[in-house]
Amino acid sequence: MFSFATIAPVVIAAAAVADGPLSYEYMGQTDGAGRAALTLVANEDLPPFTVVIRGDGQTIRKKVPGMRAGSRKKIAWKQRSRQAHYEMSIESDELSATFEFDVLRPVGKAGKIGNLVVLSDRDEIVEGHKVRYRAPSPLSSYEYKVYDTRGNVIAEGLVTKEIGTGEVFEVTWDSPAEVFMVYVKAENDFGGFVEYKLVPWSVEIPHTEVNFDSGKYDIKPDQEWKVKEALAVALHELVGLQKVNEAVGAQITPRLYIVGYTDTVGSAADNQKLSENRARAIAKYFYDHGFWAEIYYAGMGERGLRVPTGDNVDEVRNRRALYLLTVQQPAPGGQIPARWRKLADARPMPANFELPPYPERFLKHKEERERQQSGGAGAGGGGAEPSGGEDEGGAAGAGEDLGTSAGSPDAEAPGGAADETPPPVDGAPGASAKGCSVSGARSRAWLALCFVLALARRRRPA
Repeated sequence: MFSFATIAPVVIAAAAVADGPLSYEYMGQTDGAGRAALTLVANEDLPPFTVVIRGDGQTIRKKVPGMRAGSRKKIAWKQRSRQAHYEMSIESDELSATFEFDVLRPVGKAGKIGNLVVLSDRDEIVEGHKVRYRAPSPLSSYEYKVYDTRGNVIAEGLVTKEIGTGEVFEVTWDSPAEVFMVYVKAENDFGGFVEYKLVPWSVEIPHTEVNFDSGKYDIKPDQEWKVKEALAVALHELVGLQKVNEAVGAQITPRLYIVGYTDTVGSAADNQKLSENRARAIAKYFYDHGFWAEIYYAGMGERGLRVPTGDNVDEVRNRRALYLLTVQQPAPGGQIPARWRKLADARPMPANFELPPYPERFLKHKEERERQQSGGAGAGGGGAEPSGGEDEGGAAGAGEDLGTSAGSPDAEAPGGAADETPPPVDGAPGASAKGCSVSGARSRAWLALCFVLALARRRRPA
């Protein structure tokens, strides 16, 4: 009678006692169906024997009616646990052998492992200092970094824990500084990983109400200073974003969204067209004066009233506009439209660009923004034809794959063509006279989520 020594477990594939009467081979992990397997190789003629494999809470017993030299016998079974240690023995009057091995059951895979789902809204992220994610598949660890709007890392960490499919994990931080980006990289045990760059950064640009002539949407010379001041504020934000991009090594591309609103005086159709054309006029001014980010515009007409009124009510607070600088199309709902028209693509910063002075009337806004960025108290408010054409709907920005915020109710899509001239409505200030003033409220509807999903294949060491 002869015996085999106990063999230490291996990871990928093993062959034991190749020069003895019997060898065995096995894979260090289960197949796609979760089956573990062991293959016996006869190095000489062998009499009948029984193979007993114990482990993983089960016992596998197989009778082998002898083997001829060079023949192979495969034994397979379903593995229950993620990792199992097995002890195998050969039972026979003439044969005796024992050896041990380990098998992993993959719960993930290398390469693409799905998308993380962000469950938090903007309030929870910005005010609550927390982001909740749902795992698309089993994960074994995640690392994170939280950046403020000056490019500083205000929180970072590595968490090692088992996270099942559909389970929720969260990233939290204590710093009161304004958050620019939350970066998360999650991995499984088999070389798969996913990266997510979440950018809750969004700024509502303050501006002064623009007064338009009745039934018109051209910006009069005596009103131009109002748009010029808003442009200056937006340019300061744009330059600041470029500096943060350099600091964090990102390529976050911002977009400018301009929405026009009216009161309820005049017909709804006329107000819709007028609000859209006035929003386009403001957007075109930004483009013509060197604003280099993507620009979109939309009209809401009588929809999205800040102050609810009946029909034909002259309400100045409803005659307004919204200038929003963000990284992703705002989620529709409430006062945010579902569809946008694209005025211009992003372009390089103009040659010899000089940043204009910050408007004095908005210095308080700037101070509040700086306090917010540093974690102090105070709330932030938020020439040639364009090269991009006028495309309906939003388009993904260059350099990053961007995610969208979810869970917001849909708003009705704006109607009317952007270049149509609306018929005049005599004596109707809502559809004609005054059009734009800033909205100071920070809407939860425009949580902008940006993500970059990068997947790679990484082999585990054997």
